[in-house]
Amino acid sequence: MTPYVVGEEEVVLGFALIGVPGSVASTRDDALRELSAANEKRGQILLLVTEAVADLIRNEIRSAVVSGIMVQVISGVRPARGPREDSQALLLSALGIKL
Repeated sequence: MTPYVVGEEEVVLGFALIGVPGSVASTRDDALRELSAANEKRGQILLLVTEAVADLIRNEIRSAVVSGIMVQVISGVRPARGPREDSQALLLSALGIKL
């Protein structure tokens, strides 16, 4: 399996230091182009996408996963959205438990 990263410039440069190729995507069009390019590559590819880029193309990522592309959303340099609830608080909330 070949990893390929799509995200902010700092993330792509960091992965390049350990030999993982990638592309910078700062707009929705850039992200869609990279997702399409990953879909056309031969062999199995693990597409690592930062949260900020994933937020730009959330529906397209779901479709790519259904079509067989392995996609993992990773943390980026900048937070994509506001602070998240931790998993325990989320579970308790889903179960209707308030502490």
